[in-house]
Amino acid sequence: MMRGFWLLTLLLAASHAERLFIGDQVIRINAESEEQIKLLQALETREELELDFWLSPVSMELPVDIRVPSSSLSSVSEILSANNIAYSVLINDLQERLDEEKSEMMENQIKERSGRSFNFGAYHRLETIYSWMDTLVSEYSTLVTKLEIGRSYENRPMYVLKFSKGGNKPAIWIDTGIHSREWVSQATGVWTANKIATDYGRDASLASLLDNMDIYMLILANPDGYHYTHNNNRMWRKTRSENPGSMCRGVDPNRNWDAGFG
Repeated sequence: MMRGFWLLTLLLAASHAERLFIGDQVIRINAESEEQIKLLQALETREELELDFWLSPVSMELPVDIRVPSSSLSSVSEILSANNIAYSVLINDLQERLDEEKSEMMENQIKERSGRSFNFGAYHRLETIYSWMDTLVSEYSTLVTKLEIGRSYENRPMYVLKFSKGGNKPAIWIDTGIHSREWVSQATGVWTANKIATDYGRDASLASLLDNMDIYMLILANPDGYHYTHNNNRMWRKTRSENPGSMCRGVDPNRNWDAGFG
């Protein structure tokens, strides 16, 4: 019985452990023909290779970037060589880059705590961004309010910042962070929200805009996925919802809109 308990404990720990990408490479291919594009598209469907296409093969005018797991490096190299497809290595060991990123974030957290500041040039965890939203609302209470528009699948609040001078006006909707691993998107949303608040009253064009329209900003459109990238899998792209009848978690929210939603 104890053996079963420890096995269950190990399985639970493994399920919550942070995924590592030791030895994974990111390669770039510049396809030279439609035939090569089609071959790369077929390669994208090879589930056993576990390839992660950062830039998909759609045109000879655009590069194709692929994260290749260490276990698939030799197979992918053989396939590309056999079809005379040249490639270059953009990242030799992805985990080294991720370790550097994590170290930079920890250094920034220490500086922010000691200086009681917020670095808009750095990445932040979900809880820190939510806390910053409260600070922004407090400092610019006549312009900014925070609205909870619902809850995520894992019951995290969905907060929207509303920039308004009052009245019943048309509105602009901005959302960022749809793909959870694209942290620059959430960081851009934070920077933009701060820019709107701090520049209002100094920027004539911004003042004119807000005199005639409201702005709504959903900075963390995928809070579950964003939290997951910071704690479990840095490369996670989707939401964290469960799909009945499937072991595959989440959906790509950027491809999950109803037909004619706009």
